[in-house]
Amino acid sequence: MLGAKKRQKIARTIASVARSRYGELKRRKVRPPLDQMVQSILWRYTSVRRGTRALRELKRTFVDWNEVRVSPVPEVAGAMSTAPWAVTSAERIEKVLWSLFQTRNAVSLAILSDLTPTQARTFLQSLQEVSRDLADEVLLFSLQGALLPLSDEAARMCYRLGLIRNDRATLQNQKALMRLWEPGLYPGVALYFVDHARTLCRQDNPRHKDCPVNALCPEGGS
Repeated sequence: MLGAKKRQKIARTIASVARSRYGELKRRKVRPPLDQMVQSILWRYTSVRRGTRALRELKRTFVDWNEVRVSPVPEVAGAMSTAPWAVTSAERIEKVLWSLFQTRNAVSLAILSDLTPTQARTFLQSLQEVSRDLADEVLLFSLQGALLPLSDEAARMCYRLGLIRNDRATLQNQKALMRLWEPGLYPGVALYFVDHARTLCRQDNPRHKDCPVNALCPEGGS
């Protein structure tokens, strides 16, 4: 792991890139929790920009999330894109919606407003196909939780950058990263993680030349 000064320099650079790419997110539009859940699933398979557009197309095409739940996967995927990621994400979205329906007998996450952040995360993770980082994105973006989601891919990227001691998405590493940025910067940093950890800082053949912090990365250009 890098020294404190170098870690802070990388953190400032990431925050600057996030701000220029995603804008000022303190006044961002807050989506309902279930909308954000679907949005976050889409982000696991495509970019922030394409995922946001796909969410908009789903909401335009279908009456509500219950209609998405009972619709054929090819129909849901076709509403978003002809790319392969649309089928994979549609399958996962439907699994989550079905799990929610079986748990609550309704396709809604309104219950979250009555729960503490810990209870809300526990409930979300009880649903099929919902990981901790996915639950944390819902808490961050829809319930204004002071959390920085950490996926396996983001942990690998942050380890390569020298920001954490190992490449695992542990609670300890999550807390260590949260100390590098103020809570107001978490949304932008989270989106930076989404767009870069899987596509640029991939496990094999990372795209160093396209990375915004390549010059600061201990592995940059290697």
